[in-house]
Amino acid sequence: MRSFAYRRDLTARGIESIEKDQIQPYDIDIYANFNTGVLEQYLDEKYRVTSFRKKQWFWKKVLIGLIIGMLFTVINQYVGLRIGMIVGGNWYIVYLLGLALKWKPEEINISSGCSTAASATCTGFVFTYPAIFLLAYHTGYLGKGGVPLIAESSIPPLSLAITATIIAGFLGVLYFTIFRRIWLIEDPLPMPGFEGTVKMMDMSYDISRGAPGKAMQTLKKFAKWFGISFIFEFIKDFPLLPAEKVAAYADNTVEVVPRISLFDKLLLHNKWYLKGEVMQPYETDLYTFTHLGLALSPMMFASGWFMRFRSSFILACGSFLAWFVIVPLAIYFQVPVFIPSADPLFEGYYAVSNIALFFNPYECVTPAAVAHSKVAIPIGIGVILGGGITAILKMSHIFKTAGQDILKMKGGEKKDFIKGKGWYEWPYSHIPLLMIITFLGIGTLFTLYGYSALPSFALSIVLVIVTLFISAIAVKTMGEIRSTPVSACSFITLLLLVGIFTAFGVDPKITIVMALLGTSVFGSAVTLSSDIIYDFKVGMYCGTRPYNLMKGELLGVIPGAIIAVTAATIFSIGLAKGALPLIAPQAKAFAGFSQALMGGVAPWNFIILGIFIGVFAELITGMGTSFGLGLYFPLPVSITILLGGIMRHIWEKKWLEPKAKAEKWDERTKTLKLIDTYIICIGLIVGEAILGTIVAIYFVLPLITGG
Repeated sequence: MRSFAYRRDLTARGIESIEKDQIQPYDIDIYANFNTGVLEQYLDEKYRVTSFRKKQWFWKKVLIGLIIGMLFTVINQYVGLRIGMIVGGNWYIVYLLGLALKWKPEEINISSGCSTAASATCTGFVFTYPAIFLLAYHTGYLGKGGVPLIAESSIPPLSLAITATIIAGFLGVLYFTIFRRIWLIEDPLPMPGFEGTVKMMDMSYDISRGAPGKAMQTLKKFAKWFGISFIFEFIKDFPLLPAEKVAAYADNTVEVVPRISLFDKLLLHNKWYLKGEVMQPYETDLYTFTHLGLALSPMMFASGWFMRFRSSFILACGSFLAWFVIVPLAIYFQVPVFIPSADPLFEGYYAVSNIALFFNPYECVTPAAVAHSKVAIPIGIGVILGGGITAILKMSHIFKTAGQDILKMKGGEKKDFIKGKGWYEWPYSHIPLLMIITFLGIGTLFTLYGYSALPSFALSIVLVIVTLFISAIAVKTMGEIRSTPVSACSFITLLLLVGIFTAFGVDPKITIVMALLGTSVFGSAVTLSSDIIYDFKVGMYCGTRPYNLMKGELLGVIPGAIIAVTAATIFSIGLAKGALPLIAPQAKAFAGFSQALMGGVAPWNFIILGIFIGVFAELITGMGTSFGLGLYFPLPVSITILLGGIMRHIWEKKWLEPKAKAEKWDERTKTLKLIDTYIICIGLIVGEAILGTIVAIYFVLPLITGG
């Protein structure tokens, strides 16, 4: 008899309702018997008949979701590079729009799935792809002699990255069809928080037959907070006015007078504010041995709200370690750091405390900034690596159970093609076919673009096999904790590819380009495979035909890949050339790690120290990679994120819980109150992200066009 890891017990009433076939959409028996396995099998059998009775696929509604997803592909990239994590908000918008327009639950579900696929495609191009441009253009990632580790001519063309991502993305999405039957029907993964989304489908079920007043109010709330965030960021960040050479911190290193925001213009002679941060004057770093401040960012605050107190505190602890321990100690003990230069007379090791001679951030960084970039960040690379590997080892049991579950599948048990009606579920036979297409297609593609055939086909084999293996882990962890260790898995993939290409004798500069591009494609494919579990989990209860959901997901991959690669190139050039103030912690970690692998002068002592810290942090907190990201963050950013987490904790403990208890709210009312705060936060994030994208295009286009 097979044992189940996640199944819950059926209620007595649930057993009776299922036996008598009396389960109704969104009734109390549905909510009381989530994740029992029996309910899911009952619904799956039922919807094999009922899901064909009414049309579910409407191109107009699917395309609306796709357009929203395409917009969020850019927004998510900017947010990911700005704060080091992606806070996907497009499904909220699709759901709210569907509620306002009286769409049926399954129509919202399909449209949201298409939107999710489009936006999720950007993941690998947030975390890994910018490292290629950092290694090509950024002076902080030079090799010996001040030579870039990647030649500008070696940067892969957009068409190669886009095509490879589409092919691998299709494969990642189709891999999920294997996992759907295992972990959504037979032994349902818990998917923390999905109940709130089913509640929204419940609302849609009612609204599609009544008034959409509540949904319209929610959309108005989103628009209000979007406007507040956009206007605030426009005043704070948009380069509207010319700067002055006599400002407290003037950029006198350029001949053309730069343009600055209205807020910067008003505070030109104030050393306590610069570019969106309230801070201590830079010259006082000499006495404090650190740099304190607070970022004025709606996005950071809202991200902290989503992260909640514990997660935001763990991330902030990484920053506290960096700025209150590592940086002061590095300055006090005059830790030597390597400064590359094309001039051999200047290249060499310098004490952190002796690098900065004066204190204008445009002309010379302070000792605290040097200590952070040259000591704390390499330690952060090690922490992310150590924490990520430890997290994967902790999940070793998942490798075993996932493999056992897949082997136990009986492919011929159910007929997914319903005679006279069509496919209920996407056919499994397409998976091996697409595996062959991916192997031949990506290998041939890289060969046609001038890369050697042997490493090109080795890359395609790795993508096919590792994506399946890691996708199983990613889907299961997403279902258990609503998180996927994409960065950690990508580091492992990068190491594997570098090892294979090195064994084949590929030139080191070509090796790192192929490995980073391959890892970017892998990251997007794995994210697609794991993120869509949410859409299919909700679809299980609202009666969406899996075939329609899969069709929407596959549709979203194509425009998602085109926009993701294009936007990533724009942002990456701006990041690498210093035109955009993006933190990009994962991309910088990949660049630093690649620099170490490919013969640059890497601080291995700091990286190894970080690995030990990361192992310890993962074992203690279970969030070692988040702790490692904190070491990358400027302290003002981490404090703002932490403030968001603290405010949510206070709101829940001092307002939500007491009010729910006093007024005897049911779970639905309580969930809706929480969703109201999510809408506010999504508005804040989207407002800043859209303005940030406009500013990014303004600054980066001249770098691309030479204007």
